[in-house]
Amino acid sequence: MTHQQGAPVRWGLTVTAIAACLGSWGCASAIKVDKEVAVGDYGAARQKLAEHGEDKPGNRHYILDKMRLTMTSLADGYPDSAELATNEMFELLRTQGINEDKTVLAAVTVENVLIWKGEPFEQAMAFYYVALQKAMRGEWDNARAAAAASLFLLRDFGENEKGERLSTEEIATISVEQDRQRSQEGEDAQEYIDHGYQPIKTNFALGYLMNGVANYAMGRDDEARDNFHEAVNLNAGLQDVTTKILSGRTNTLLFVEYGQGPRKVRYGMDNAFSRFEPRTPSIAAPLRVTVDGGPQQAFGPACDVNTMAMDHMWNNMQDVRVAKSYIGTALIAGAVAVSAGSSSEGAQYAALAMAIAGLLMKASAAADITYCDLLPQSVYLAPLYLSAADASIDLIVGDDPNSRLVLNGADPPGAHERFRVLYARLAPSAAPLPWAATDEILYCNDEFDGPYPEPQLPYILGGRCVRIPTYDVLEAYREAGFLQDMSLVDLENLYREEGIYFTVEDQGGIAGRHILEGGNSLVCPEPGSVGYERIFGQMHDPYRPKSDNCKALAARITTQLASQETVTAVQ
Repeated sequence: MTHQQGAPVRWGLTVTAIAACLGSWGCASAIKVDKEVAVGDYGAARQKLAEHGEDKPGNRHYILDKMRLTMTSLADGYPDSAELATNEMFELLRTQGINEDKTVLAAVTVENVLIWKGEPFEQAMAFYYVALQKAMRGEWDNARAAAAASLFLLRDFGENEKGERLSTEEIATISVEQDRQRSQEGEDAQEYIDHGYQPIKTNFALGYLMNGVANYAMGRDDEARDNFHEAVNLNAGLQDVTTKILSGRTNTLLFVEYGQGPRKVRYGMDNAFSRFEPRTPSIAAPLRVTVDGGPQQAFGPACDVNTMAMDHMWNNMQDVRVAKSYIGTALIAGAVAVSAGSSSEGAQYAALAMAIAGLLMKASAAADITYCDLLPQSVYLAPLYLSAADASIDLIVGDDPNSRLVLNGADPPGAHERFRVLYARLAPSAAPLPWAATDEILYCNDEFDGPYPEPQLPYILGGRCVRIPTYDVLEAYREAGFLQDMSLVDLENLYREEGIYFTVEDQGGIAGRHILEGGNSLVCPEPGSVGYERIFGQMHDPYRPKSDNCKALAARITTQLASQETVTAVQ
C-alpha cells in the first residue's frame, strides 16, 4: 500500500477524532444542587454554592452562581447571608449589557470573558430576587430600584401571515434569508437579529407588582397604584391581591414559589436551536393560605415562568446561528468529496483543512443551553394580616398534598414598618416531607417566644437549646439547675472551642450550615421560612463534642440528668 493510498484512511480517522473532540465541547456545568433543592435542603445547597460556586467576575458562570446562591439563601431563610451575592449579581446585571434601545443582552464581557447573563426572562427573575432580598431586609428603596430594573423593554419580532406570533424557527428562517442577502451585498450578517424587532413595553406583571409593593411600603401611594394598575392589566387575577394590599388590612407579604421552572434543550439541525421545555406543567391552581386556624384565603399565580420562557420576546435569539450550521455542513461535505476524488497528498491536506473548518463551524453553531435550573414554575403573592407573634401559616397549592407547608414562628412587622416580607420555596419533592407540615418547634431558638422544650441546656451539652449565649440565656440554664459555676465568658469560650460562630459577620458575610444540621453556625434562619421549619421542626442527631472541655462537661451533665431521673422515678 502506497503512502498516498493510505492517506484517505488516516485523514478520515483524523476528522473522526476531531469530530469526537468537538462534540464534547461546551461550557463547564454549574454546581449541581438539584437533589438538595428537590427535598427542601436549601442549607446544603447554599453551602455547596458558597464553597464551590464561581467567585471571580471573569468566570463564565459568575452571575449564574451568584443568582443560585441568592435563591437558595432566601429559600433557607437567610436574607442577610445573601447580601454579598445579591449585590454582586445586581451590579453586573444593572450596569452592563444594556442596549441603546433599553433591551438587554444575553451576556457581558468581563476580563475578555463572555459572562452568562441569561435569557431576558431569567434576567427579569434575577432582578425580582434582588428586590425580594432587599424587601426581606426592609430596604425598600433598594427593592424599588431592583424591581424597576426588571421592567426593561422586550424585543418583538411580530407575527406571521396567519396572525400568529413568530416562533423561534420562523425568526431564524427569516434571519437566514435576510442575512444571506445582506452578506452578498457586503452588509452586516446579523442585521435582522439586531434590528428586525420592535422594542416594546414589558409584560412582566410580577415586576410591576413588586415595584408597586416597594413604592407603597415607602409611602409613595400614587406610584404604587400606577404599578398595581399595570400588573392587573397584564394579569387580571392580581386584582384581589392589589386591592387587599391597598386596603390597609395587610401587614405581611408572603411570596411563595411552586414547581420547577423550564429546562433549556437543544434541537434542530446540528443542535443550532434551543428552547425551553416545561418540567412542571403550567397550572392555574390557587395558593390556599390559613393563618392560625382562621378562614382559608386563596390567591392566583402572579407569574408563570413557563409562559415567559416560551415567548420569543423573552428570549434573546443569540443561538439563531443556523446559517453557520448550514455552512459548516457544506464544508464537511466538500471535504469528503475532495478526499474521495483525489489520492494526492495535497488534496488530502486540503480536504482535512476543509473538514476542520466545517467541524469548527458546526461546533460553534450548537446552541448554548446554560440556564438557571432553580427557577420555579409559578410565583404567588399572598397579602396577609398577622395579629400576634409566632403565627402559624398553613399553605397548599391547589389540591397537591406534596405542596403543603406549615410556616411557624412568623411575627407581624414592627411599629414603624408597613410590611414584613416572608418567602417560601415549596420543594418539588415526589412525596410529602416529614417536617413540612408539623406545627411544633422542637428546639429553643432566638426567634421563638413560645414554650421551650426541656431540659434547658445548650444543644452542644445534650439539650435542645440553640440560642446564642447571653446573660438571659445563661440565667435560664441556671434556673433549670445547670451550669451554676459558669460565667457568660466561659460559655462563649466553650462555643468558640467547638468552632461555632454567632453572627453572619463572623463567618465572612455568609452563614454556614446550622449546628443542628452538622454545621458550625448558631445564626437563626428567619421565622416563617422553609429553613426555619426544616431546622427546628424535626429532631436531629445529638451533638458530638470536639474539644476536651466540652466532652468533659457534657459527660458531667449526662450523669447529673441520670441522677435526676433516678430521683424522680423513686418519688
